[in-house]
Amino acid sequence: MIMKTLPLLALNLCFTVLSFAQQGTLEVNVKKINTLDGIIYVAVYTEDNFLMQPILSSNTKMLDKTATAIFKNLDFGTYAIAAYQDVNANDKLDRDEYGRPTEPWVLSGSQASMMPNWIDSKIEFKSEGQKMDLEL
Repeated sequence: MIMKTLPLLALNLCFTVLSFAQQGTLEVNVKKINTLDGIIYVAVYTEDNFLMQPILSSNTKMLDKTATAIFKNLDFGTYAIAAYQDVNANDKLDRDEYGRPTEPWVLSGSQASMMPNWIDSKIEFKSEGQKMDLEL
């Protein structure tokens, strides 16, 4: 009985250790920036907090109309990535009287619909060093 149990326990331990090690670095490159004014903000969302409170965020300066945000130790999983350019550097995404953004912004995913939604915005983060490009 013990001889059969030990290999199963060892195998179970291996799977447990591997499940905790499922993290990596996600690099997000924001491209096609029209002006070098302001700062680029990049945020990572889960379905539960989509476009409300990001689980991670970064602000970065632009170089040659490109900005890069790096998120380390991010658990593999499903996320939505949002980025916007705070052109006037007031630390917020400015909006018009109807709530529409007046500064450049972008969401990950296919964005087939007019209204931002989780289904169209989600991406799979599943490998160490994964990179993604967003175009403003």
